[in-house]
Amino acid sequence: MRRFLNPLRGWHVLVMILLFFGVTIGVNATFITLALQTFPGEDVPHSYVQGLEFNETIARRQAQDELGWSARFNAVDGALLLEVLDAETAPVSGLNLSGEMVHPDTTQACPLAFAEARPGVYRAELACETAGRWRVRALNEGEAPFEVEYELWLP
Repeated sequence: MRRFLNPLRGWHVLVMILLFFGVTIGVNATFITLALQTFPGEDVPHSYVQGLEFNETIARRQAQDELGWSARFNAVDGALLLEVLDAETAPVSGLNLSGEMVHPDTTQACPLAFAEARPGVYRAELACETAGRWRVRALNEGEAPFEVEYELWLP
């Protein structure tokens, strides 16, 4: 009787192992590449430097907490409105606010230039009108330490 199966030799095992690990490494490399293209892993640029300056960030946040200011965002007619109130809920005027909108899924960022529309209410035109979730950050460039972040949904 003839044998239809050849005996398993060492080079057969080598080829099977190389194919197994080749496919595994190829699939992992594809998944890693796709993951890094959709989210690079950094929330902000230069996160290492931001970590080194963390004590200064904590001091700024404590000084802001001592002020007792609060903020509310609203998107109306292609503009972003930011209302800033002090601890007694009186409007805070005279701030020099700048900011940005960051789309976390695409890392698209748009600068915001706030101008005081009325006492305590600051208005910035929406430079980015792409629908979806946006992270909005506003920062006072003046003496008073004030920074606020908000998540905004645009239809």
